[in-house]
Amino acid sequence: MVVVIDTEKCGNITDCPVEGLCTKICEQGALVEENGQLVLHAEKCDDCDLCIQNCPNQAISKA
Repeated sequence: MVVVIDTEKCGNITDCPVEGLCTKICEQGALVEENGQLVLHAEKCDDCDLCIQNCPNQAISKA
């Protein structure tokens, strides 16, 4: 399964209540901020699910 970001729920880094926690806890650097938006580099993701468990907007899931 691959990590999916619901951009409507996300609100990107500037509107995130925890200021982009997912980018801070991603040890592999799979989730990054690029031009104010959350971007997933799937090839770096190790399926740890920390981003899914810690997203306050429930914008990150697996499909």
